[in-house]
Amino acid sequence: MAKKQNRHKFTHLLTVAGALFGVIIIFSRSTPLSEWYMRHIYPAVATVLSMLSGLFPFSLYDLFIMAASLYLIKLILFVIIRKSGFKKFLYSLVRFATILVTWFYFAWGISYFREDFYAKSDLQETTFGAENLKNFAVRFIADANNAFVDFDIVDKESVREEIERSYLSLHRKLGIAYPNGKRRAKPMMFESLYSKMGVSGYFGPFFNEIHVNDYSLNFTYPFTLAHEMAHQFGIATESEANLYAFIVCVGSEDERIRYSAYVSTLLYLMNDAAYFLPDEVESLTSAIRTEIIADLRRNREHWLVVRNKSLSEVQDRAYDAYLKTNKVSSGRENYSEVVGLLISSYDIYIKK
Repeated sequence: MAKKQNRHKFTHLLTVAGALFGVIIIFSRSTPLSEWYMRHIYPAVATVLSMLSGLFPFSLYDLFIMAASLYLIKLILFVIIRKSGFKKFLYSLVRFATILVTWFYFAWGISYFREDFYAKSDLQETTFGAENLKNFAVRFIADANNAFVDFDIVDKESVREEIERSYLSLHRKLGIAYPNGKRRAKPMMFESLYSKMGVSGYFGPFFNEIHVNDYSLNFTYPFTLAHEMAHQFGIATESEANLYAFIVCVGSEDERIRYSAYVSTLLYLMNDAAYFLPDEVESLTSAIRTEIIADLRRNREHWLVVRNKSLSEVQDRAYDAYLKTNKVSSGRENYSEVVGLLISSYDIYIKK
């Protein structure tokens, strides 16, 4: 009798899991359906989850990941020391995976399957080539030079409020729902570990939480915050989150926030220039203000002090695999694809 009940219980779990995974697969293959979900259902989900997580000053996401990891270790150990049978382990593992995957995708992960920036904005993609890149680089460097300001002190709450105002004023133009819940940057529970891996910020989808590493230098903080806010608004790919962060920061009335956008994006541009314009990169670099070069070097050295090469490489590989699993074919290289997006959209979104 007990065996029959257990078999029925496991069959029921497999049926539910199969149905849920099937729905997720349907979303992954239907851009219009995913776009509909993110525009009409996700804002309510984001509101509920962000209100819940906002009740706590610490990261529920970090606690959840720690608890989930400990639970998984417990399941494996119990099988090894034979405190539970394999069938019980398999049942618990399938149930655990079903809850985790379903929660992730319906809380936020469906954003990976939605329309790209060009479809959302009806903007024509500009061909990315050496000539376009050179012309854009010259213009961008000049604008970055003009945007330079000394950035020694930052009031993080006032920066958050200003970026929030910029998102509010630009949300229709950017095609995002507003207010879409609440956004408050939380400290990382394992900041030292994340710093060793070079992580300046991340978005916790399970509880709709934004995290920014307090180890970051002040002049990078606004751009990082705006980037994580973009994720909270349902922008999944890193290149688009970089683009939205740039547009929103440059649209701010605070000159420090505008500078943060330019200096944080400049490195992506110069990396592309080094690859596509090897004969031009030296002259382009020499055109950058020495103060900006100094800030970039200071930021690089700041992170190298705490970087753990092994941990950083493991994190890079893991995140690369995660992005590719979620239909971001370029993986971590997606961050730098913001340059192509900027070339296509700079004249439309950046007012001079």
